[in-house]
Amino acid sequence: MLSQQDLAEEARIGALHALGVLDTPQEDRFDRVTRLAVAAFSVPIALVSLIDRERQWFKSRVGLDAAEMPRSLALCSHTISLDDALVVPDTLLDERFAGHPHVTGGPRIRFYAGQPLHSVDGQPLGTLCIIDTAPRAFGDADRHLLGDLARLAQDELNRDALMVARTRELHDKNAALELAMRLRGTAERVLRQKQELLDAVLETVDVGVVACDADGHLTLFNRAARGFHGLDAEHGLALADWPGHYDLYGEDGLTPLSPEQVPLVRALRGECVQDAGMTIHAPGAAPRRLLASGRALHGAGGERLGAVVALKDVTELDASRARLAESGEWLRTIADNVPALIAYVDTDLRYRFANERYREWLGVKSQDMIGRTVLESMGDAFYAPRREALERCLGGHASHLEIEEVRRGRTRVVSSTYLPHLRDGVVQGIYVLSTDATAAREYERQLHALAHSDHLTGLPNRRSYEERFGQAIARARRGATPLALAYLDVDHFKQINDGLGHATGDAVLRELARRLAASVRSTDTVARLAGDEFVVLLEQVGSPLECERIAAKLQDAIRPPFELDGRTVQVTSSIGIAWSARPEQAALAHVADEALYRSKRAGRDTASVFVAGSPPPHGPVG
Repeated sequence: MLSQQDLAEEARIGALHALGVLDTPQEDRFDRVTRLAVAAFSVPIALVSLIDRERQWFKSRVGLDAAEMPRSLALCSHTISLDDALVVPDTLLDERFAGHPHVTGGPRIRFYAGQPLHSVDGQPLGTLCIIDTAPRAFGDADRHLLGDLARLAQDELNRDALMVARTRELHDKNAALELAMRLRGTAERVLRQKQELLDAVLETVDVGVVACDADGHLTLFNRAARGFHGLDAEHGLALADWPGHYDLYGEDGLTPLSPEQVPLVRALRGECVQDAGMTIHAPGAAPRRLLASGRALHGAGGERLGAVVALKDVTELDASRARLAESGEWLRTIADNVPALIAYVDTDLRYRFANERYREWLGVKSQDMIGRTVLESMGDAFYAPRREALERCLGGHASHLEIEEVRRGRTRVVSSTYLPHLRDGVVQGIYVLSTDATAAREYERQLHALAHSDHLTGLPNRRSYEERFGQAIARARRGATPLALAYLDVDHFKQINDGLGHATGDAVLRELARRLAASVRSTDTVARLAGDEFVVLLEQVGSPLECERIAAKLQDAIRPPFELDGRTVQVTSSIGIAWSARPEQAALAHVADEALYRSKRAGRDTASVFVAGSPPPHGPVG
């Protein structure tokens, strides 16, 4: 037993047979509808299609070579099943169409809109559909216009069926004549309504439509065309006078068109005109930039009927492109002259933009970077330390890092910020902004040095010494190693200052600092605490006896005469050293201070070594 759906399909196929259209070849009377649809919607493909059980075939087609195809491939089957207008703005986003071979392959359909065509008894027989190779929006006005054009095709589809069906009802000659007259009146009324609808459509669309007959007399000049030219059609105007009368110029807007170059004349000669550029300088109006497409018109027997051209106004589009190009030049000029590296990379980490600072700073031309990955353009030494920041940015998180770069004989500290380019929450790429932080970091280094160095001798100052002392204590505890601390004073330094002047006193302190630093290991710390007070922090000194040898070495370095600006100065120093196997910072400093005072009480120019936490068994070292 047939299902409801099968019964409906049988009824639909029966209607096709009744109309006698299943095997009817493509008819010229439908061509006007499809051509009008192409012009009205600016699409490459328009079809009047019919669907039977096994196939889809076309009463009229523009932009498609195939005359028919299996029903299984017919997009219009969905419109027939729906029995209502079907609009698919983007086929790749519609699960019904995304995998279709005409979407993934030729003709690569990306937009579809179909309006069902019905028989007189309401059966869906086929569609009027328009197709584009790019996604597009389709508003209410577009739907109404497609419906109007579909009604034109539907009237043509049912015209013969109506006449045949009614003629069969006649049983005598008079009735047949009366019916024929009524049908003629109906046909004339339908034709008049259809012409009115066609005229209304032509007057509504924003595409200019101009047509002429086989002799070159203008027969059609719609509202948009009149607006473009600032004039109505001059029906008696000769072809040679068209360029001057309508102020037609070439694509450059300066060169007047010759009659042979006018798109409608070219189409009348049989040429297929596609997006031919031209300019109209209508009096009192700004120049309009147009793209013209058209072809010759032929009758059913191939006779020449004339030509038609559709005109698209691209004035604002060209102006927008010019403004965009100008803005791009401004941005490029600004970006190239900003003292920073500016770049944009896509999700494959390929450069899409890079300013000229890359050449100046890193020796890489920006034009050589475009289309290549960061690794390919800059090398692994550049990419490797930045890879984690780039990957984090591709995950949607901003990153910042500083890297020291040595390029073209110069060292720079490059401070880079990576910002994700997000659209609807999805990362599209990465903005990269890098500045030269070399001067700032050098300034910070100098500030740090000033804060931690003695301005006279260049040795670490008290603040730096205390930090290093704490670090040395921590290392000694971790490694269970001993630590020694030496305090030094210049003997009778006040007499040097008073007798020889402060300049000489300062020179003595600078020379003393140099000799002390040269006498100890690079791992030891020599610092100036204040005035003539110096300290030496000695790590991994094995015993108090080794401290005595160090004290003797320091004294041997100090005792030779100081030659200062042609003056010889004899300088000696008192030294106190504290040693501990398990050092404590406060205790070690206290014991070193006691050892220093013992050396001073012993007559100066001596050294004393104490063991922290034990009685002082070691006296002065001569």
